Amino acid sequence: MIARLLTIAVLSLIVGGAAYAAPVVCPPGSDNFPPFYDDATLFKNAIASVANVEPSNQRLTGITVPHHLLAADLVALGFRAASGFRYKRIIILSPDHFHKTHKLYATTLHGFDTVLGPVAADTNAVRRLETNSDMIEESCLFDKEHGVRAMLPFLHHYFPEAKIVPVAMSVKARRGDWDRLAEALKPIVDQDTLIVESTDFSHYLPQHDARRFDQQTLNMLAAGSLDGIAALRQPDHADSVGALYIQTRLQRELFGAQPLVVANENSQEHTSDYVERTTSYVVALFGAFGPGFNNPARPKDRINYLAGDVNFGRAMKKILVRDGVADRIVDSVLALTGSRPLIVNLEGVVLPNVPEAIDDMTLAMPEGLAVDMLKRLHVAGVGLANNHAYDLGPSGYAETLRALDEAGIPHFGQGETLALADLDLVGLTDIDTNGSKNTDLLTPALLDRLLHENAARPVAAFVHWGREYKTEPSAREDMLADQMRLRGVSAIVGGHPHVSSEAIVPLAGGDVAEVYSLGNFLFDQNAERSSGSMLELRVFAQGTIFTRLIPLPNYFETGRK
Repeated sequence: MIARLLTIAVLSLIVGGAAYAAPVVCPPGSDNFPPFYDDATLFKNAIASVANVEPSNQRLTGITVPHHLLAADLVALGFRAASGFRYKRIIILSPDHFHKTHKLYATTLHGFDTVLGPVAADTNAVRRLETNSDMIEESCLFDKEHGVRAMLPFLHHYFPEAKIVPVAMSVKARRGDWDRLAEALKPIVDQDTLIVESTDFSHYLPQHDARRFDQQTLNMLAAGSLDGIAALRQPDHADSVGALYIQTRLQRELFGAQPLVVANENSQEHTSDYVERTTSYVVALFGAFGPGFNNPARPKDRINYLAGDVNFGRAMKKILVRDGVADRIVDSVLALTGSRPLIVNLEGVVLPNVPEAIDDMTLAMPEGLAVDMLKRLHVAGVGLANNHAYDLGPSGYAETLRALDEAGIPHFGQGETLALADLDLVGLTDIDTNGSKNTDLLTPALLDRLLHENAARPVAAFVHWGREYKTEPSAREDMLADQMRLRGVSAIVGGHPHVSSEAIVPLAGGDVAEVYSLGNFLFDQNAERSSGSMLELRVFAQGTIFTRLIPLPNYFETGRK
């Protein structure tokens, strides 16, 4: 069994995809293809390894998993995440590894036998797909195509009643061809369909290059950029860019679904021996993730949340002291974060007693309320690099630091680093004290604080910049973002405008993920003039990250109802 897996892995890593030596054979008549693997142990062990991962409590419409069985646990992870619901049809998108299709795409009416049980073909759906005979052929290549065959034992275990539509994709297909296949697939994709993209990612690269290419791919996925995905290189980024493109397009257009990457590993992580050139693996879930989503995750995943402007004073204080309001807000936030670490931008000064005569544009908040809310929200870090931290001068700033230190709440100001478990956050502000027209505080020396010695450890900039109520960066913010990129940051997360960006933007081909503004988190402005989002930032062992933007309700208005 292991020898056969190694042979398949070696063959699939040959640059240029040399043809598989053994001929492919079609079963007689309407018989199933015989089993491709002869030992069930690998599959059973992988299934057992993820048994404690809770399946998604919201219906998934697609998953992306590897097909190298060196990472069999990751294949099981993807199927396990989807296993909370039933599906009648499963479409498998796979590369044609050994160049066996004569047309752009191949499928088959034959079912498959596996070491865990049979998997039937959805013959009606296959016949409908094969009406596109100019680009899709009936083929025997699935006799040896591990991009499909590696999926089937897992599919039988988790979805024994589902029927499949396998599709193998030629490396010759280009974006226009991918669009044609997407249109051909649409009539057979419904609410009872799960689309499984069988794809391995960066190929034949030293580990440091693999990490960079993986990060570019993850950022294009996070942004949902079809143009960006289409520009990825095969096999540097993935062994089937077409499958990734079609999955993303169908998920968006048919389900309004977004991707959530829950694993990104490198083949080096699966052996103690040095691997000169590696293969990378991604597990992605696709769904319309709404309130109450349980966000399946392995214990080793490092997940943090970043949120925007917070002030527990002024009208927000009056809301939070009402019976039950603070409880409702805390419950809502923890339902989104799963009580994982949260980092916020604290706008204003924390004082034991807030003077009654303080003006509305000087932001100050009572220590007891602020500390209590920060602790209840599981805040693991408070950003103080903003234009309100010095509203009461150096003495007010010192009072804020004292209150946070006594409460054991970490903080980071201008140019300072908050060291999380697998991530460094650097606080930066380009804006002077409240009311100032200056937006030129960030100097090259301050930006150099983003340069950290451990290049394998991701660094994110938590930056206060721009103009209030403007959702687009100016030329200065674009310049600053490029300077941060050149200093090796993995993500740029902004605030100050009080309105949220609607999307993650990949910079420089995907090297960096930028969210220009998270807007408000807990701030006394209504939805007519403000908005807010939370950024989920997941760090993987190889130092790559995946970001997901989560729209937030206006908690100020929620508390007033």
